Amino acid sequence: MSRTLRDQVISAGGGIEYLPSLSLEAYLRHVEVEHPELHRLLDLDKARSEGVLLRLVSVTNEFDTDDTGRGDSYRRAQRDAFARWKGIRELLRLATRTTSAGEKTVLDVLGGDGTVARAAALRPGSRAERLSVITGDISGRMVACALDYGLPAVRQSADCLLLRDASVDATLLAYGTHHIAVEDRPEAVREAVRVLKPGGRLVLHDFDGRSPMARFFAEVVHKHSTTGHDYAHFSRDELAALLEPLPVRTRIVDMYDPLVIEADSPRKARSRVCDYIGDMYGIQGFFAGQLGPDVSWQFVQELFDHTAYFSDLGRPPLGHPVRPIVRKTDSRWTAEVPRMALVAVAEKVV
Repeated sequence: MSRTLRDQVISAGGGIEYLPSLSLEAYLRHVEVEHPELHRLLDLDKARSEGVLLRLVSVTNEFDTDDTGRGDSYRRAQRDAFARWKGIRELLRLATRTTSAGEKTVLDVLGGDGTVARAAALRPGSRAERLSVITGDISGRMVACALDYGLPAVRQSADCLLLRDASVDATLLAYGTHHIAVEDRPEAVREAVRVLKPGGRLVLHDFDGRSPMARFFAEVVHKHSTTGHDYAHFSRDELAALLEPLPVRTRIVDMYDPLVIEADSPRKARSRVCDYIGDMYGIQGFFAGQLGPDVSWQFVQELFDHTAYFSDLGRPPLGHPVRPIVRKTDSRWTAEVPRMALVAVAEKVV
């Protein structure tokens, strides 16, 4: 990094601006008071390394603001923490042993503003409520928002985690794993395993490159979002190859991971799910400006039709809808957009 760029990332307080208007030391003081459990897990020497920090903050991230991509609109969508609850619940189930007693600590490596943590905490009586979820993300603005929600959160890159060795019971690499550059993926997976306790689990989630979701990213998000979406999705072979050199036992599964939105009428349910998709993927202009609500729903039904994909998998949809639907649930209406994810579950053996 040039001296000029280094000077630009130094905050007024005399330290590198780790979060918006907040130096690393100010962040550490806050976490020590508000989230002492997280503070104990941090590798403070690594966190204070100037090289690590400068590399971290020198990257312009598309999830900071809408000026840099789709940060503001993404956070707007995530105000509904339960739209992805079915998938989140299953990821957390896969990540933690059902037979183990006591609270488990989960690091959500690509946690954004804490959607997984908020969804788990807001489900009283569920098994997920008993998990302690640490939100990690490379975007300083995302981490600042997670802290504003009162969540333990840390700014770090997936291939350089700031937690100690063997410090957590589970790690999630989910909801954006394809954003990790192909050349950085081996190190990101090694880091996710490094911070696991023996017997802990890494759950790596993405969408198969042959799936309707990958088609949606390639044909719609890449074409109509501000920053495009030129990222390589995973295959079963790549997942297996990434994990094969590591001290883990691995299985790869297909996981139903729908978007589910409720409203008080069928039309509102269709409109709300289209708004959610538009915000989450930064294509509001395309949906609202070019298509309109009714055509947008028809477009979603076509794009997320899983008929051929389920056939390719050689297995039935197990009671899940094959295409987006709207159905009556009690006094409400629910729009459900099917998505099938590809998930590797790797258990650390040493």
